[in-house]
This record gives sequence, C-alpha cells and structure tokens, in this order.
Amino acid sequence: MTRRTALGLTAGAIASPFVAREGFAQAYPSRPVTVIVPFGAGGSTDVIGRIVSERLQSRFGQGFIVENRAGAGGNVGVAALARSNNDGYTIGMTTISNHGINPILYRERLPFKPIEDFEFIGLASSQPNFMCIHPSIPASNVAEFIAYLKANPGKENFGSSGIGTSIHLSAELFMQMTGTKLTHVPMRSSAALVQALIGGEVKLSFDNFTSPYPHYKAGAIRGLAVTSAQRAKITPEIPPLAETLPGFDITSWNGFLAPKGTPKEICDVLTEALKAALAEPGVIQRFEEMGATATPSTPDEFRAKSRSEMAKFDEIITKAGITLAN
Repeated sequence: MTRRTALGLTAGAIASPFVAREGFAQAYPSRPVTVIVPFGAGGSTDVIGRIVSERLQSRFGQGFIVENRAGAGGNVGVAALARSNNDGYTIGMTTISNHGINPILYRERLPFKPIEDFEFIGLASSQPNFMCIHPSIPASNVAEFIAYLKANPGKENFGSSGIGTSIHLSAELFMQMTGTKLTHVPMRSSAALVQALIGGEVKLSFDNFTSPYPHYKAGAIRGLAVTSAQRAKITPEIPPLAETLPGFDITSWNGFLAPKGTPKEICDVLTEALKAALAEPGVIQRFEEMGATATPSTPDEFRAKSRSEMAKFDEIITKAGITLAN
C-alpha cells in the first residue's frame, strides 16, 4: 500500500463515523447483522433487544436480526456469542445473570469467560425488581412487613423464577439485611411466579415489573418497594427499599457485546449508534412503559459494571450458601 493510498483510507474513515477500517475501509455494516438474545421471545431482554435492533436497522439501513438462543439462565446464548465470528456481523446481549450472577453461581462450569471473551459495546437498560406481597399479609409498608416476619419467624415463603436469578437474590439480600427467614419456592417462570403470588401459594416476590405490574394495578397483589436506589417512573408512589434498608440496590440490567477481537472501529461505531438509539424519545418512552430506564454507557463503564456486580453477588451467594444443587 502506498503512502497516498494509506492517507486516502484514513481520510475516508475520518469523514464518516459509520466507516470502519475493515478490509479496504469497507463501510459497516454492508450486510445484515445477527443479534443473539440469550433468552426466549417475549421476555423483557428480548423486547429490549428488538427495540434496539429496530433502531439500529433504521440507522444503518441494514437488518439487525434477533436470534433467540435460550437456555441455562442465558449461558447458552452468551457462550454462542463468544464463539461467533468476530467480524462485526454477530453481536449480542448479556444481562445481570450472565455478567453478574452466573459467573459466581456456575464458577468453573461457566461456558465462557465474562471479561476476557468479549468486547463491551455498551449498557442498554436497567429495571428494578418489584417487591410485592399477597394481600393476606398484614403489612402496608416495608417496615410493617419486617416486623410481621420477625413476629412470625419461618412462617412465610417467597417465590422466584429460579435459583440464582436476581429475583431470588433480591430476597436473599433482604433476609440478610433484616435478619428474617423465609422459605424459597422456585418457579419455572415469572408468569408462574405471579400466578402463585396472586393465588397465595407464595407470599412474597421480587419479580421484574413486566409480570406483576398489571396485577398490582388491578389490586390483586400489594406493592411495597422497588429494589433500585431511586423510585421507578412507572410507579412513583412506590418507595425504594433503600429508604428502609440503606444500601439495598439490586437492579436488573442488560447490554450489548461483541466477540473478542471484533475490530475496535466497528465496536466504536456500534457504541455510538447504541447511545444515539437510547437517546431517542420513542425508545425512552417504550422502556419506561416496561418499568425500565435507558442507560447508555461507554464500554469501560459497562466492563466496570460487570466486575462490580460479580463482586456484589459473590458476597450474597457465598453468605447464603447457594449452589446449583439447592
């Protein structure tokens, strides 16, 4: 390559933010991009992934095609992403489960390395869990609920959508911080969990907003708190749990990754496009209707978030003695 050619390629890359130095400065993307979502269709991660993919497709004029690869708490899809070609034409999502909880829960059995196997593109959204109780519990706020549990040790239970989910670990942290004890009743899904709560089979849950919110609005279950440090826009009347238990903060989140070795120029393009998509008023509104908040970030901020979450859940899981055999 002559000096003149090299200068021409550099100038072309500077002139357009959507040109990556892939091959001979080929514009990116020049063909459809696969977006691996590690959970099934219809869940909150899938919905967020489709909203963002729709905006990326509109921005780039190429398809961003969602491919659901569910299994093992999201590990199947994230492992598939780690093994994908690193040419920028396969990217994917991860969540609090895969880059916060599962590295601790699965440890050496985790089928990918959470930091080393990926290029971090950016965070997408966060969503607090919604602490709800069955109306038969004589408590209208968190303090009254804690007092009731202490007066009735071991009497009540809580449900989750599975061992090691953020729903399960929110309840574990609640018990650790309050000195209370409830029996864990794991369910197969959030849909099953909310029906068990409505029916009184379980008395407490810390579910994501999507499943319990309509039933809370209908008065079938009682909302006590959100697990984020701030109130959720969808329920401004509900206080954060941290108002009663200072420091309590478990917020479900998700973000976008690429396989390790994906060219930095492509990752930079995707980071900026993701930030732009998350700033669109229509996207912000659609997220808020789900109880979620758009959370654009830099790749370094995303990587640091993953590290800090793993440290937090290591402490909770170790203290609770949780294993996959529980």
